[in-house]
Amino acid sequence: MDAIGRFGIIMPEINSPLDHEFIEGAYAQAQILGYDIVIYTGVFNSIRELRYDSYVSGLENIYTLIDTQRLDGIIFTAERFHNQDVIKKIKGYIAQTDTPCLVLGGECAKAVSMEADEYSSMYRITRHMTDEHSCKKLYCLAGIPGHRSSEERLRGFKDACRDSGISISENDIVYGLFWKGIPGQLGRDIANGSVERPDAVVCCSDVMAVELIAALSENGIRVPEDVKVTGFDGGWDSLMCQTPITTVTGRDKQFGADAVCRLYEMTKGTMPKQELFSQTIRYGRSCGCCKDIPMEPHLIDMILRHREKRTFIATDFIHRMSEASAITELSERIDEVGHIFRGIEWLDICLCDDWKGDSNNPDVFRQYGYPEEMYLLLSKRIGDNNKAHCKFRTADILPALSIPHEPHLIIMISLHCSGQIYGYTAAGYTDSRRVSVDEYLVSWCDSISNGVRSLQKKLYLQHFTSQLEKLSESDPVTGMLNRRGFMVNAPEILNGYRNDNRKSWLLMMTYYPDKIGSVSPDSMIGNIIMEICSHRLCAKISESVYSIILPGVDEQAIMNTSENLVAAIESGLRERLGDLRLPEFLTAVSALDSVDIADIEKNISDMIQQVTDKKEAVKNNYTDYKEQIYRLRRNIISEPQKEWDVDEIAHSIGISRSHLQRLYKQLFSFSVKDDVINARIRRAMQLLTHTSMRIQEISEMCGYNNHNHFMRQFKEKTGITAAQYRKDNTQRQA
Repeated sequence: MDAIGRFGIIMPEINSPLDHEFIEGAYAQAQILGYDIVIYTGVFNSIRELRYDSYVSGLENIYTLIDTQRLDGIIFTAERFHNQDVIKKIKGYIAQTDTPCLVLGGECAKAVSMEADEYSSMYRITRHMTDEHSCKKLYCLAGIPGHRSSEERLRGFKDACRDSGISISENDIVYGLFWKGIPGQLGRDIANGSVERPDAVVCCSDVMAVELIAALSENGIRVPEDVKVTGFDGGWDSLMCQTPITTVTGRDKQFGADAVCRLYEMTKGTMPKQELFSQTIRYGRSCGCCKDIPMEPHLIDMILRHREKRTFIATDFIHRMSEASAITELSERIDEVGHIFRGIEWLDICLCDDWKGDSNNPDVFRQYGYPEEMYLLLSKRIGDNNKAHCKFRTADILPALSIPHEPHLIIMISLHCSGQIYGYTAAGYTDSRRVSVDEYLVSWCDSISNGVRSLQKKLYLQHFTSQLEKLSESDPVTGMLNRRGFMVNAPEILNGYRNDNRKSWLLMMTYYPDKIGSVSPDSMIGNIIMEICSHRLCAKISESVYSIILPGVDEQAIMNTSENLVAAIESGLRERLGDLRLPEFLTAVSALDSVDIADIEKNISDMIQQVTDKKEAVKNNYTDYKEQIYRLRRNIISEPQKEWDVDEIAHSIGISRSHLQRLYKQLFSFSVKDDVINARIRRAMQLLTHTSMRIQEISEMCGYNNHNHFMRQFKEKTGITAAQYRKDNTQRQA
């Protein structure tokens, strides 16, 4: 059966067994209906507080394809994303398209919402404990208060207990936040008698069940002999536990298939019947059933894939790709190592048609989105490869989708490097169990991007070399005079100032660090200097070193002029770079008393050495404390409630208060004090959203001794009160 359409699925990562189960369910149902599944994944489910940089941003650029590529429908798995900023961006992309969209576990304008069935299986597993094991005293280890999945599972637990004639109080419900800390404490409390020992604990996730069992066992409570435990989700945690856990499985597989059926109804008007998957209870020893659990197919596949890839551990693909000197050679290098991915049937490398950038201005390149046309660099297939080295419309996703083919599952991953977007990789499968977005595939994609970047630099160099032949007295990067051009023109300028009875001065400047983020500001600085000093002789004397001849009465007047010039350069950079941290400029001034070429040459060499020495001194100072300051910031983020005294911090590092503040602001663009406040407010926002603690307790936990001071700062930073923030976010989660 040939594919008749294509559905897109937006997922943050394909990592856990639950991710794989969702994909398996969605693709199996799509195959029956005759649809390709195209998955757009950012690979890394980012959390802004832990990590967000140009690399993560480059990965997430893949989501911009949603409103560009031609799809019959979109499934947005909002419930799987950790990052609200990313969710907001994706909703914005969805709003720009007319494609029908189904949002799982969330809401979005112009989209239909759908939730998984969390209730019925929790009801059944609880009844298993009451009916089959005669449990009378039960606790429920719930998830996050107000969280839909948590509340639905809790409702299933409560109704099952009610229908079994068991009375449940609020003391029998513990919110474990779907993580390890609270379940571990509950296990210890049961063991030491501070909490009454139940017959069973019904957990709303396997992660919590595993931690509870570990804490009980470590403190002498046997599972299931003394306390029975069940889980929910059916992940690997439940299999690898010391006591295999009785748990609910199939939730994600069923949800994936149900979502495809619902999307099909939205596009075609008829609802197909989903009979492939349903949720079941997988019985383990933790409830007392004492049943052996067979190894999950996904776990077997993972082990087999790992064993296969060990065979190709010495492929050296990073070096191979970076050595390519032409686009066709790069394609061949990629093809040579593509065999390490045994389960992939299609492997297409698609570059933006503007991947080369601007040879005349290498600081200008694509940082966001994709162009209207892509360049197919490689279309690798089992056997003979498909035709490549041609352009196609980005809206078509892949040329292969425009010709008859059986329904495929296609994984889309961004190609990017150092802030530049190069394109995307598309991996096609007909067996969803072969999907593996692991470190091998991600490293391979990064190597392709690095190879493209290396080739791009070689093309730049070729262009600049050819331009050098035409501009023998000009710097090829900035367009300014180079050292030779400066020497040719200097005597005439000096004689002119001498005839006007004005003294001549040589101003030399450089900057540190050499890059702003991943970008060299060389050409920007050169252009700004030429704009400001259009009536002066200025040049780029050597790498990152600039010289200007200025007339002046004395050295102090020239120093003032140089300070004003640096301020003007910084102002020009801010206009171009916005809020990015600017480099530190270092200057030196010397009188030019002779018009003799040899004297001028010597003066220039001496001055270059002066600014180079200054730069080295600043560089060493910067490097000495940089790691300590990064460590300091990590500590502030992890423990914002501590008393962070700037004087004490500076003393512990061994630098002055002013030096600490300057270096901290250079690194992070804000002061130590502002960073502490921001970290405290972020912590407060988390506690307001995920706990039922009183606001005064939260303010104390975040390091505020004065409750009113906390309330004032919270509103200044967020624009609303803490109470309103809790209300808004609780409603949103519900």
